[in-house]
Amino acid sequence: MLNYVIISLIANLTIIIVFEVISKMNKKLERDYIAKNPEKIEEYIKRNEELLERINKLNKKLLNFLTFTIIAVIAVFILFPVFTPIFFIASLFASTLLILNIILRNSLEDRLKILKNLSLEIKNKNSNLNG
Repeated sequence: MLNYVIISLIANLTIIIVFEVISKMNKKLERDYIAKNPEKIEEYIKRNEELLERINKLNKKLLNFLTFTIIAVIAVFILFPVFTPIFFIASLFASTLLILNIILRNSLEDRLKILKNLSLEIKNKNSNLNG
């Protein structure tokens, strides 16, 4: 059982690290694209708001799934101890997915703040140039 737990923890940690690297690369690409095309900022704001709404819905589903897997681990441990590692690993992956979604939601919220501030700056510059 200990080997399964160690392997699943290593796999979860690897998934989180890869997710963080991809997230940082995506932020850099997005910043570069917006710097080249500032008129696309409203499109990015709208897209990020839609993604944030979907992520919030997914978080609720993942929380329900995580609750189910934890209950299943306890039930399987009592009734069929042989299958406990499988359900334990499933609960670890469910918790990892929930953590990744929370990280993604926080990242999107930060990006939305930055994009909205950038949008206001661009509007202020345009109004100063036109005014």
